[in-house]
Amino acid sequence: MLYIHDMSRDADIENLSHRLTLIGATCLGRAARRTANLITRVYNHRLAPMGLEVTQFSILSTIALGRAKSASELADLVGVERSTLARNLDRLIDAGLVTSTKGDGRRLIYELTSRGAEMIERALPLWKLAQDELVEQLPHSGDDTIRDDFRLLRRAAKAVLAKAS
Repeated sequence: MLYIHDMSRDADIENLSHRLTLIGATCLGRAARRTANLITRVYNHRLAPMGLEVTQFSILSTIALGRAKSASELADLVGVERSTLARNLDRLIDAGLVTSTKGDGRRLIYELTSRGAEMIERALPLWKLAQDELVEQLPHSGDDTIRDDFRLLRRAAKAVLAKAS
């Protein structure tokens, strides 16, 4: 049996490998996801003694501010998909931290219970510890610059999605 090595296939694979390596090094989505996962782990580690995750803490805080008029607005303000919001709201309702009441049409209105307000008060120092630990690792004024860059990136993503619609 004669074995013939296909050199063009090797070149194609090498070219693909190079392109994928470049994508891995430059992809904003990948960088954002990796960063978000690590940051989430820091907050979750600190909030664990309260039995909360940072997403749940964010949901509680956003509900407490009363700025979301719907689940869609709440999901957008917290920065999660509707399905993630629904799962977390179910857990918070089951834990007695949030209640829901019927609003206009099919809309539900979410409110903190007194237990939910107490949870925020007790969790706030743990959230602040995680926040301070992260900021401490950044160059001076780095956190403001990073938040500004995140705002720019969100604005760019919203513009791209608006054009696609």
